[in-house]
Amino acid sequence: MINVSSKKQIVGLVIAAILVVGGLFLPGSGDLTHEGILGLAILLATVALWICESIPMGVAGLLALVVAPIVGIAEINTVFSGFGTTTVIFAIAVFGLTAIVMKSNLAIRLTATMTKWSGANSNKLVLAFMCVSWLLSTVMNDSAVLVLVIGLSMIVLNNAGHVIGTSRLAKALYIGIALCAFIGGGATPAGSSINVLVIGMLEQTMGQTISFVDWMVACLPVCLLMVPITWFAVIKILKPEPIEPKDLVDLQNRAKALGPLAAEEKKTLFFLIAMPVLWIAGSWIPALNVTTVTVLGLAAMFLPGVKLLTFEEFQREVPWTIVIMIGAVLCLGGIVNATGGVAYLANMFLSTGVTELGGFFSLLLIMLAVYAFHTLVPIGPAFITLLVPPLMAFCVSVGMSPAVPGMMLAILLSGNFLLPFNPGMALAYRDNCWTASELFKTGIIPAIIFVVLLSAWTPFASGLMGIAM
Repeated sequence: MINVSSKKQIVGLVIAAILVVGGLFLPGSGDLTHEGILGLAILLATVALWICESIPMGVAGLLALVVAPIVGIAEINTVFSGFGTTTVIFAIAVFGLTAIVMKSNLAIRLTATMTKWSGANSNKLVLAFMCVSWLLSTVMNDSAVLVLVIGLSMIVLNNAGHVIGTSRLAKALYIGIALCAFIGGGATPAGSSINVLVIGMLEQTMGQTISFVDWMVACLPVCLLMVPITWFAVIKILKPEPIEPKDLVDLQNRAKALGPLAAEEKKTLFFLIAMPVLWIAGSWIPALNVTTVTVLGLAAMFLPGVKLLTFEEFQREVPWTIVIMIGAVLCLGGIVNATGGVAYLANMFLSTGVTELGGFFSLLLIMLAVYAFHTLVPIGPAFITLLVPPLMAFCVSVGMSPAVPGMMLAILLSGNFLLPFNPGMALAYRDNCWTASELFKTGIIPAIIFVVLLSAWTPFASGLMGIAM
């Protein structure tokens, strides 16, 4: 007898097949070519496989990349070019930092400090880790923060005997930490590379600039308010089970018994401070981009006299399935963009008359639509490039700062609350800790609130401060 899980997997396979076969027979038009239709069909088919968990997510992504050249919309060598991007390299190398922290007693000290505040209250514990994730991501790469803070949360989970995959506390920590990493990344210009891209586009297109303080005035209040809102959704939907007080006492005692910092801990602490400082400096010094800094830092961990890591230890820490998935998602996004699917959908939406509804409602509907599509096609920079120039012109026409749409898009496109297709969220989709449906149920209300708050506050704050007017 076929169980419910198997039926769901079969449904996904059937939907995927129908979408691809349908795409083969649909003719193109002047606005969207046949190749563009096939690109969107393959993307939607892959999403169906992911949602229904018909086959492992990484394998489904690779399968889609093989189908693309089979149906003739791309060369096979071009299709897989996404695996050579800096995002994939960064996703691999950043786990070196996690590996040295996790094998060091420094991890025990850091988690013991956080649990002093929360005590045995699992809801407060989730909030503590979410706040740390948010704060670090305001000045650090979101993915790096996510990997590091989830690694620290595993210390508490393992010490308390919680099994990752069944523990509701683990689900709440993994998802909460990831969501706060994305939210914090929008609070300052240094929080995300997309923020820097938007600032550069405004300077190039309008001859205006956004200062560090201006960005914070326009974006930080909403990003800060979203922390308690998201935390409330996480604990109400996922309902983390309590922690036994004795488990935290054991953790505190282990930390106290460590004594002064050992030489290995001092070296680890150096990397833990130096790499984020260099990541932040990369906002102004192009040579210090996050991938370069991360790879150099990883190499330094193996140097004679440092020896914080062996390659076997590093290899065990990297979730290779997730790395494959990230590469596949980037490749899929590239296919849809190259075949004209992204441009077609953007132009179609903007030509519906949505810009005639007035400032707030126009921005709200545009951002909701972009967020929904970005959930399935996580190619933030492409959306920025396509949408920011026309939206800047729209804002100027209604007396609004041209900086508004860029800042809003930068924040909303840096991560995703709904599905683990974004490369950042994919990093949290590890250890079989949570399912896509659990993320969607947890993130849907905060995502809508986030878009509404940004649509209301960012134009108001920009006008009040005269940002780029």
